[in-house]
Amino acid sequence: MALLSWNQFTFYQPSVGRMLQNSIQTNRLSHSYIFEGPIGTKRIDAAFLLAKTLLCTQKDDHANPCGVCHHCTRVDKNVHPNLFFVQNDNKEIRKEQIKELLVEFGKASIETGPRIYIIDQAERFNQYSANILLKTMEEPGVDIFQILITTQINSLLKTIISRSQILHFRPIDKCQIKSDLEKEGFSPLLSSAVSEYTTNIDMAREMVENPLIVDSVQLVIEMARSLQIKEKSIVLHFKEKRSAILGDMAITDFFLTMLTLFLKDILNYKVRYLDLLVFTTETELIGKLSEAISQKRIEELLDKMLGLKSRLKYNINVALAFDKLLAYLERGFDHGISSSSSSI
Repeated sequence: MALLSWNQFTFYQPSVGRMLQNSIQTNRLSHSYIFEGPIGTKRIDAAFLLAKTLLCTQKDDHANPCGVCHHCTRVDKNVHPNLFFVQNDNKEIRKEQIKELLVEFGKASIETGPRIYIIDQAERFNQYSANILLKTMEEPGVDIFQILITTQINSLLKTIISRSQILHFRPIDKCQIKSDLEKEGFSPLLSSAVSEYTTNIDMAREMVENPLIVDSVQLVIEMARSLQIKEKSIVLHFKEKRSAILGDMAITDFFLTMLTLFLKDILNYKVRYLDLLVFTTETELIGKLSEAISQKRIEELLDKMLGLKSRLKYNINVALAFDKLLAYLERGFDHGISSSSSSI
């Protein structure tokens, strides 16, 4: 989702947003930036917003691009002749790619105004391509701007780093991710669950569209209700949908995380940390389950879940491990007190 203004961007990255907006307004922009931080922190969106701001001829008093002029609409579609966006599907950025980019910059522009190039995954430069880029940084053109995007700044040449202004992008706050997802029409429960799982806002948007993610959240609630009313074993309940959950390790990990978060909600309810609840739509159910089990038993169960989560990446019988975990969980709510642990 394209950013419309610096105000909007500042919601996600306050420090970076204020710094860039102030630099634009005071005409003190650097000609070379490194946007460093985790994936899904609006680094690419910010690069395109900066490009749009530089190219727009109808900016407002707060340095926001108009969003409707011929320059802005072409930047949004990544078809502006003065904007070059380099993405790389290979293991490294080759010198030929950078040479091609520099050849384009060496040609006379068909439009006036600044020229901007954005290079994603800059950590993939090899020594040759990095050295070619470095030569252009030694004598930057007046209206040429470079933005390198990376998750691993230490992999860049020190000479490139020294000639650039580094902006650090922080993981986006989970409350902001939850708010964005709800504004896009997703349920508060699903938005809350996914925002607890990832701080990558792009991944969060993909996850809420995945039916298996939605089913995983719902299955956790159904199993919790089974624990409360005791009409059906949660082990049998899980077996009915086990193939879908365990068929994809990413879904398996998500499901186990949601199960763990629900149990943490029960613990938080018990110790009255109600503002920490994730499954807020199920507060009544969480309250009833908290009355059926001791705090020590909850902590034992959480240890079992976290132990299984750490072993998922190894070659274990995942189906058997889940059956044992759920049986142990069920016994915990049947008896409600601490007992000697067994291996899962």
